[in-house]
Amino acid sequence: MLRLTPVRLLYLIVGAVLGAILFFAYTSVAGTPAFLTSLVPVPRAAAPTRTGTQSTLAFGGRNLVKVVSVNQESTRNGADVRINALEVYEDGFSLTYSIMGGQPGEPAPVLQPDRFTVTDDHGGSYQLSPLGSSATVGPGFSAGYLAFTPALSGQATTLTVTVPHLLVLSSLGETGAPQVIDGPWQIQVPVR
Repeated sequence: MLRLTPVRLLYLIVGAVLGAILFFAYTSVAGTPAFLTSLVPVPRAAAPTRTGTQSTLAFGGRNLVKVVSVNQESTRNGADVRINALEVYEDGFSLTYSIMGGQPGEPAPVLQPDRFTVTDDHGGSYQLSPLGSSATVGPGFSAGYLAFTPALSGQATTLTVTVPHLLVLSSLGETGAPQVIDGPWQIQVPVR
């Protein structure tokens, strides 16, 4: 029979700690294993709250209603901001965008929008949802996928997408902050 000695106890504690760390890392990357879902509580989405006449809910991207090809751009100060497509979901909507900039014969700048604001033609405003949004930036070309909540108003026919400033990530000032290109870039996006 095995006796519990201080060395064996130390090995048990170290093994348990390492196991817990590896389990946390695995679930953070790959999610909870299927056989444990009944043991581990699954967080639920927050209950809807009312803001004005629209309800807000975390963007889930379920139940695609329609896709609208937009292909509209705005050019200002040597940079083009383009809205490529609008995807309408039951709980929100998403936009794909691209930004191109640079002059021939010069190194291409790495551009990133400082923020997006979206309003509709009936005065409704929409908030960017970090869940489901992503961006890729590179020299001369940046692209992204942005999710917004709440769901589009039933009366809205046009969205106005505004980018107030672009940040030049490839050109840092003396303070270490990126150079700013003033806009605004405004694009009208048809909903229907």
